[in-house]
Amino acid sequence: MNDYAQNINSTKSQRWKELSMALYKLCFDDSAEFVNFYFNKRYTEKNHFTISKNNSPVAALQVIPYMMTFFDAKISMAYLSAICTHPDFRKQGLMTKLMEKTHKQLFADGTYAAFLIPAEPQLFDVYRKNDYETVFYRTKQRINTCGFCVKKDCKIYEYSEANKHKIFEYFDLKMNERNCCIQHSFSDFETVCEDIYNSDGVILIAEYENKISGISFASRINDDIAVHEHFAETQEISASLFKTVSKKTKTDNLIYINIPQKTHYEAVGMVRIICAEKMLRLYAETNRHCKKTIFLKDSLIAENNGCYIISNAECVKLPLENSHNSWNIVQLAQFIFDKQMPYMSLMLNE
Repeated sequence: MNDYAQNINSTKSQRWKELSMALYKLCFDDSAEFVNFYFNKRYTEKNHFTISKNNSPVAALQVIPYMMTFFDAKISMAYLSAICTHPDFRKQGLMTKLMEKTHKQLFADGTYAAFLIPAEPQLFDVYRKNDYETVFYRTKQRINTCGFCVKKDCKIYEYSEANKHKIFEYFDLKMNERNCCIQHSFSDFETVCEDIYNSDGVILIAEYENKISGISFASRINDDIAVHEHFAETQEISASLFKTVSKKTKTDNLIYINIPQKTHYEAVGMVRIICAEKMLRLYAETNRHCKKTIFLKDSLIAENNGCYIISNAECVKLPLENSHNSWNIVQLAQFIFDKQMPYMSLMLNE
C-alpha cells in the first residue's frame, strides 16, 4: 500500500513538473535545451510556487536560495526565478497574489530579503508595485584584445571536472571579498559551469607560481562574446586571460560585464526586504555611528511594522503607534542599500 501511494505521488509530481515546464515554454523564448537544463537543475517541488486553474499551473515562480555578503556577515536571500503567468490569465492580479504568498512564506522561513531579475525593462515598474526596488547594477565595457599578450610564465588552462574543487575554492574566495554580493554554493557553481559550456562558452583558469591566480567565464550572447565574471591577481594575468578568451572564441572584441562603476551602469535586479528587523540590526552593527529613527509600514508583512531606533551599533524595535510619515518597504531598501551597489553575476539569466 505504501509503495502504491509513493508511486501515485511520484506520478503526480512528474506531471506537475511537466505542466510547469509547458507554462515556462509558453511564456519565455528559451531553447528547449535550456528549459530542460533549467528544470533539471533548478526545479524543486518544494520551492515551486503556483496558482492553478483546472488542475494546471497558470501562474508560477521558483524560489532559489542564495547567500549574500552583507558587510561582515552573510545573509540568506531568495532568488525569485521563472516568474510567469499564462497569457490567458494575465491582468487578473494572479502574480500579485502569488508573490504575496511567497513573501509571507519567506518571512516565516527567516529569509532576510528576496531578489529578482526583470526579464524585460518595463517589468521594473511592474515589480516596484510589489515592493521591489532596483539596487543591482552592472557595467558593460567593450575590450579589444589586439594589443594584449599572454604572460610567458603564466599557465592558462580550461576548467575541468578533475580540479573543480580547487577552482571553486579560488572563485569562492574572490566572490566573498565583495560586499553586498550574491554568492554561489559549490552545487550552484557546477550548474553555472555546465551552463557556460552549454552556451558554447569557455572557462579559463590562470595559474602562476603553482597557484590559481585568475579565472574568466565567457559565453556567446547573440553575436558577441561576453566575459560574465573575471578575477586576476595582477594586470598581466588579467590581460593573459582576456587574450586567451579571444583566441578560444576567435574574436578580438569582448564585452566585459563588471561591478558597477560611478558612471555608465545599467540596472539588472531588484530587491524586496522580507525581514526588516534582521536587516536593520545588521545594518546598525556595521554602521556604528549611524543614529536614525525609522517608522516603517509594510503593507503586506505586518510583522515588519514598527518604530526602529538605530544608535550605538544597535537597533531597537518598538510598536508603530502612528503610521503618519512612515516609510514603506521600498524606501527601507533604498536606505539600506544606498551607496552599497549590490552585485550579482552568473545567474543563468542571459
